Amino acid sequence: MRKFFKKKAVRVILCVLAVWLAVVAVCNAWFASVALQEQKGVAVCDEWSPEDTYTPDYAQSIDAGDGDFKILCLTDIHIRNHGTFAAALGVNFILDGMSRIRLKQLIEEVQPGLILIGGDTVLTAWNDICTQQFADFMDGFEIPWAPVFGNHDYEGRADKAKLAEIYESSEYCLFKSGPAGMNGMGNYIINLTRDGKPVYSLFMFDDGQYRIVDGQITDGGIGENQIAWYKWAVDGILAQAGETVPSMAFMHVPLPEYKEITDGYTQGMRGEDSYTAVNNDGFFTAFKENGGTHVFAGHDHNNNFFAEYEGVQLCYFTKSSYNCYFSFDALGGNVLTLDSNNQIHAEIKSF
Repeated sequence: MRKFFKKKAVRVILCVLAVWLAVVAVCNAWFASVALQEQKGVAVCDEWSPEDTYTPDYAQSIDAGDGDFKILCLTDIHIRNHGTFAAALGVNFILDGMSRIRLKQLIEEVQPGLILIGGDTVLTAWNDICTQQFADFMDGFEIPWAPVFGNHDYEGRADKAKLAEIYESSEYCLFKSGPAGMNGMGNYIINLTRDGKPVYSLFMFDDGQYRIVDGQITDGGIGENQIAWYKWAVDGILAQAGETVPSMAFMHVPLPEYKEITDGYTQGMRGEDSYTAVNNDGFFTAFKENGGTHVFAGHDHNNNFFAEYEGVQLCYFTKSSYNCYFSFDALGGNVLTLDSNNQIHAEIKSF
């Protein structure tokens, strides 16, 4: 009798496994067919020249009010993380669901006035579908939010222009495709204002675009045209405000200077080397000389340190999901608070 039940149990297990594998195969075939349906967008970029005159309406503005204004920074959410259903037997969907719950809790806890996304939001062949789902999720909070592209977002069936269309059509998303002919797509400015005057400028950069340097494909970096645009905008904002307005820069791939930092962390941790842009076109120097105070980058999931380097705070976003590799010690988000004296206070919020 015992032998009979053992055989029956084995048959049941084998049947369940066979059904499971069949479901996986069908799902995988469907996902593969969807991934082959190439999606091309139409980039709507503005012409720009250093000879242009900066006008107050060039940048988007957010009124920071009289008291503390909070910005929540998230990054490297990696929705799907390459996963079709078959690739991880559905595990990536579970991790996405867990991450979504934690992100919702974090946003509701912080109650920010602005949310910034540091790139690599998705990593999947059907990147447009997942980007649209994420945009719908973020719009549900009715809080302005602003993403930059990472090096993985556009590695799918949809090109960067298509993803830009999704962002720009989202109700609360501040993303702009930015100037034409520039490295990447999504270089734009958000000014925090008080009494109608800018008090802090947030520069959003696409440095996740792969570049060819000395015949080799490299992980992005901020190019010369982006640096010229940054200087032009800083000068224009100065003329508008009548004084130098401090700025922060947000990107995905860390600047080469991050490699120089080995200790002196004021917050956070270094859990891996900094995988920076290979080519250094001099953005850090330009930033330091033009009122720049903080740089934030993602890309390296096990790093979330803040450190001062030559008078500038070089900081990491904190990885904000359970998908792709991570450390439980560096998981959550960053909160930047602009106080009533227009000073920035940064802290790490852990999951």
